Amino acid sequence: MAHDIVIRNGLIVDGSGAAPRIGDLAIAGGRIAAVGDVADRGAREIDAGGTWVTPGFIDPHTHLDAQLCWDPAAEPTNRHGVTTVIFGLCGFGIAPCPEAGDEYLLRSLEVVEEIPYESTRRGVPFGWRSWREYRDHIASQPLGVNTAGFVPHSALRYFAMGDRARTEVANDEDMARMLDELRDALDAGAVGFATSRGPNHVDGFREPVPSRLASGDEIAGLVKACAGRIWQINVETKFGRDATALIEEVEQYADWTRAADARLTWTPFYAEPGDTVWKEVLAHNQQLNESGVSVSPQITAVPITLLLRFDEGGFLLAIPGWGEALRGFFSLSDAEKKQRLADPEVRTAMKVLDVDPKSPLHPDFDYWTFTVVPSRPEIGGQSLTDVARADGVHPIDLLCDQVIADDLKTLIDIPIFNRSREGAVRFLEDPYTLLGLGDSGAHVMSVTNYRYPTFLLAEVVRGGELALELAVNRMTQVPARMHGLTDRGALEPGLAADVCVIDPERIALGPVEVRYDLPGNSPRLFQPGVGFHAVFVNGVQTIADDEPLGAAPGKMLRAV
Repeated sequence: MAHDIVIRNGLIVDGSGAAPRIGDLAIAGGRIAAVGDVADRGAREIDAGGTWVTPGFIDPHTHLDAQLCWDPAAEPTNRHGVTTVIFGLCGFGIAPCPEAGDEYLLRSLEVVEEIPYESTRRGVPFGWRSWREYRDHIASQPLGVNTAGFVPHSALRYFAMGDRARTEVANDEDMARMLDELRDALDAGAVGFATSRGPNHVDGFREPVPSRLASGDEIAGLVKACAGRIWQINVETKFGRDATALIEEVEQYADWTRAADARLTWTPFYAEPGDTVWKEVLAHNQQLNESGVSVSPQITAVPITLLLRFDEGGFLLAIPGWGEALRGFFSLSDAEKKQRLADPEVRTAMKVLDVDPKSPLHPDFDYWTFTVVPSRPEIGGQSLTDVARADGVHPIDLLCDQVIADDLKTLIDIPIFNRSREGAVRFLEDPYTLLGLGDSGAHVMSVTNYRYPTFLLAEVVRGGELALELAVNRMTQVPARMHGLTDRGALEPGLAADVCVIDPERIALGPVEVRYDLPGNSPRLFQPGVGFHAVFVNGVQTIADDEPLGAAPGKMLRAV
């Protein structure tokens, strides 16, 4: 019997964690028909010799809720081998939405997730009230990837309570409305419920988002409705570097999870150099899982970075020692900014590094790297230390001279969290963590964490720090099972044909660029992956040699 497609002679990495093996993979009717030695011919034959053949990757932590309304291809996440994205994390989203509630939800996304209001106002149609109706809208789009979603708590609370969600504890009637909507969304296929206690999460009024006003009883009641499903929380103690406080907080959430017979993933979990917090929390998490409750701290393979920029306001003045030297910088004209950076006294003040080296914004030029360098693109990806040494200058003088030469358009990548490579690898090896934190769709001019699948394969696997089969398992079968997406995540006959064919010699991160392609021509950072020979979504090819083909075979998935 002929198949639609047969991919031949690739190194099959099936997603289960089993050792890779050379073999063939057949696709028919959008599903995997056979894996191994396929005798039957395909209507199309692909020679995959020398490549890795893997399941499509699943990104379990995106904020693509709004972007999917105007970009159902999910660029550039789709360029990193991702075939399924999950949205609605941390309690933020655009559904459910009460009458006239769209302004509040969009302004909240602008502040907490750095998604420009100018873009969401133009790009999100809001033809829905319930999560189910939003789901139907997304399902009707020409999707280039599969999608699935959480029910976001802050939106749910605002849907049930209106403006009272920003100031009040929910009463019995409010709770009943939330539960009715949550249960309907779960019945419509939502993967679970997501919330936040994160102290940095504020709305458009710069006040705590609604989920932070919820009582413990309210959250526990919503978790109880998620029996057999997953729920996610952004934790309150995430910046405290206090293992005891974090463990105590997670213990409470684990109790709610156990009582509900649900699964929990909490965010974010980072590893810092010279810090024991992550080791203590990881050991405690193993104990929790061995006690019979499913708890998965969410981790990432990449250092969490921010983009330092000089052309408009950001965190430049928060760099220790720079606030005074550059006081009033963003109120100056471009010419005045360049004049300030050329001032020898300003540079001398910027060179004083009397700060805690553990501070996330500590100027560590060994790790600060040039990302966008218009007048000198050849130094992109190199550290300030290395370039300064080659040029025979101090890194501060190099930086200031380069920003002037680039007419303030230089972008510098600064790792601020998850800076321990040892910890990142330990997290990936641990059976009770969840790889994610990609944040695709959010922080559009400050982070490119969505690049983690390519980074993991190109840097960690090829560097010999993690086995290929384990890396693939962490990006496929593990998130599929955790989120109830049981028909994909592995290369097995009968499962959906979400497949990547990857060239291990070419796999790499592409260059970062600034694109003005959001609605209203707002800018965003754009970083593609390189080395993706072919990507298939439900048996239809969507990527060919790193370039999207414009196909739209994606589906809105239902959790089971």
